[in-house]
Amino acid sequence: MKAKLIALDIDGTILDKPSGFGVPAAVRDAVQEARLGGARVCLCSSRPWFFMKDATDGLGRVDALIGCSGASIAIDRETSASADAIPAFEPVFNDILPESIVNACAVLAAKLDIYASFGGREKILARIIDGAGQKLIDDPNFSFMKDSELLSALRSEPVSCVYLFTKPGMPNEAITNAPGLEHTSIHKSSENSFTITSKGVDKGSGLLFLASYWGIPQELTLAVGNDENDVPVLKAAGVGVAVGNASPETLAAADWVAPDVWNAGAAEAIRRFAL
Repeated sequence: MKAKLIALDIDGTILDKPSGFGVPAAVRDAVQEARLGGARVCLCSSRPWFFMKDATDGLGRVDALIGCSGASIAIDRETSASADAIPAFEPVFNDILPESIVNACAVLAAKLDIYASFGGREKILARIIDGAGQKLIDDPNFSFMKDSELLSALRSEPVSCVYLFTKPGMPNEAITNAPGLEHTSIHKSSENSFTITSKGVDKGSGLLFLASYWGIPQELTLAVGNDENDVPVLKAAGVGVAVGNASPETLAAADWVAPDVWNAGAAEAIRRFAL
């Protein structure tokens, strides 16, 4: 197989922010070599597409961004083949959560007193809570507010996905069995965080959208990930690869296991299945 569409998760797959580990040069070089060979490369994350600059800067150039666990997709419209060209990402798909689901998430966050954020069109609206999200307080991509302000703002802001963060010791069922979220897709994106999108919307549906958009057969797609929310894209891809530090669920879903993020496992996957 020589993949023509490559989907790379960000956090824990090509970079590890908790340890300050950036995108390895080996991953950047493999990505650009694959692009020069005619493959399309996209980042596939639970983050909104406009909040991926640290990864896009580290890689040099990619063709698309699948954000919000598949709920928002942007394509680079810059036609230059140069890796140094400044990308011009333009949204081509944006699923909007029903207001009832957004409100249910906001009410749940207030009831449990947990950190929550909401992926809007160009900004992430977040609930103020002591200690959580404070390092992001000055980030221009975020707007922090109290519950009453947040509920008011959400009435006029289309939301593609919601992020809910449980406290230590809080069971997963506090989110997965919460009232009002029965008709959603709930993805666990880290040990204590969940992403809520519309039913049937996930990273896998995002990959299939791009494959159809570019006319690339599904069997010629490659996905690399590490967390439970990467399982749908690994299953949708022609070849699904987990990096060595992946969760047990992701490892079980993978067709092949690459070295871990600290040893540029994504580069090994690209070289094995796309070059």
